[in-house]
Amino acid sequence: MVQHESPEPSESTFRRWATDIEKARLINGIPGMSVAVMHKGKIIFAQGFGRRNENNDPFTAETIAPIASQTKAFTAAAIGELVAEGKMDWDKTPVSTYLPEFQLKDPYLNSQVTMADILSHRSVVFLETAHSRRELIKRLRHLDVKYPFRTEFQYNNVGYIVAGEAAAQVAGMPYEDAVRVKVIDPIGLTNTGFSYQEMQTRPNYAMPYHAKTMEDAQQGKFIAGELDLSYANDSAAGFIYSNVLDMATWAKTMMHNGELDGKQILNKESIKTIQTAHSICPNNRRPDFGSLNAYGFGRGIDSYKGHAIYYHGGSNPGFRSNGVQFPHADLAVVVLTNMHHAALTSYLPFYIADSVLGLRPTQDWLFDVAVVDTQVLYNDDAKSACGEEFPKQIKNRPSNRALEDYVGVYEHPVYGTFEVALKRGSGKEDGRPRLVCSFAIFIDSPVEHYHYETFRVHLTEFTADHYMLISFVIGDDGTVSLRCNFSDFEFTCTQKPQSLPPRYIARPPPSRQPPKYGVTLGNEYSSSRDQVYRETQALDQKEYYDPLHGHHSRLRETLGGGGRGQEDDENKARGGCL
Repeated sequence: MVQHESPEPSESTFRRWATDIEKARLINGIPGMSVAVMHKGKIIFAQGFGRRNENNDPFTAETIAPIASQTKAFTAAAIGELVAEGKMDWDKTPVSTYLPEFQLKDPYLNSQVTMADILSHRSVVFLETAHSRRELIKRLRHLDVKYPFRTEFQYNNVGYIVAGEAAAQVAGMPYEDAVRVKVIDPIGLTNTGFSYQEMQTRPNYAMPYHAKTMEDAQQGKFIAGELDLSYANDSAAGFIYSNVLDMATWAKTMMHNGELDGKQILNKESIKTIQTAHSICPNNRRPDFGSLNAYGFGRGIDSYKGHAIYYHGGSNPGFRSNGVQFPHADLAVVVLTNMHHAALTSYLPFYIADSVLGLRPTQDWLFDVAVVDTQVLYNDDAKSACGEEFPKQIKNRPSNRALEDYVGVYEHPVYGTFEVALKRGSGKEDGRPRLVCSFAIFIDSPVEHYHYETFRVHLTEFTADHYMLISFVIGDDGTVSLRCNFSDFEFTCTQKPQSLPPRYIARPPPSRQPPKYGVTLGNEYSSSRDQVYRETQALDQKEYYDPLHGHHSRLRETLGGGGRGQEDDENKARGGCL
């Protein structure tokens, strides 16, 4: 790899960066963002742009926001400290030894899956659902293996949730506390922590935004979201918040193999292992990037114009982040935004690298590549909203049963509970009863007939506007099954015995209303003619859940953390792992 000695950028260079980044923010349709550049051990540039909330408060370098999947490296680092203490190992002991609740359907696989398999996304633990952490882990025993063991790179969040709970079990404290004690506090990251609840206690935090189209975003017509208090279940996969100043210090520590300002903070050998290639990723390359596209433990490993890089992006609804480090050049770039679609986060670091390292520009990263890729994301949303991937509708083919016959609660041992109910029309509706479906974060999603026994469900929330097909299958014994299909993702639920009778439902009253795009955990419904809601049965407390990541379908994001994340889509042009 290239060893490069470059002069410090001048003040005029910093002014040019600020001007270009602000122009790029506007043309890419981003409400607010911050950027920090660490070079040769010092933060040489740290600035905010735009606004962080509806009050038009400025987005500054101090503004905190979710880093989403950049959390994974923190999880790996905490586990690395436990490895250094002799309490865990990377690739010898099965995960089930540390976490007995972790049981897979295949006993052989259960005895083979290690922390290294999970942290490098090469295990068979691939699940598209979301429950409380321990409930999710219990349900893995019902999961059918989708890919051969250790042969496929399959980016997912569930494995990191398992890894986080295993580390918590070994450390004898909750996952969040383990990361604070082992990583965050020793490095001195005073603006870094967990949960939206905690984030809101800080004076300078960002709120999430989305837009219906690229044109709306460029014109500043944003949709303001709310902070979903449901992400705690995915902490180990993507729930840390921070600002670019702390993240620059984190990047410096990682680039120096756990050393900060002359002091060894994190175990050197563990950090080296984390930043070593363990999985080979798909190699769809731009010519600017190298031939090896790999993944360590929570770290993408690549090269750019001959310079080795470590990187990872992050995506939560309404937020996007990225961090890229050039270890041999002692250069790191961190970007945080409060926008759902923001491919600019993926490419801005390379604009900075070209400038700092004196590399010949080969792409217009800010005003061409980022804009084109962001438009692709909006185009994908539009296709999903139209249900283009579904089979062609056969007209004038009615269902064979009355709507009441489809009403009930359907269960899947992995994906949980789905309820189909009748809802009385109101307002501009014609007053006829209609089917609605409730599952995961979606409450009372409207159901319309498609053809035969197949219906189309409209799924909407803050960043989602998609359709799912459901088909009712009547068995020879009269039992009803519900087959759910969204793009290439399909599963079948069976109706619960003595399921709910036909009834009309209305939205829960405000006192029982779930968060804007969250829903309480649990599998049992309490219902009446006027309301339906889920009561929490897990962890003896009220909890809300919502998963992370997944642009190819918002349903993947909703049902849980599998497949290619949104940051994956934004990096696909350069062939990144994520």
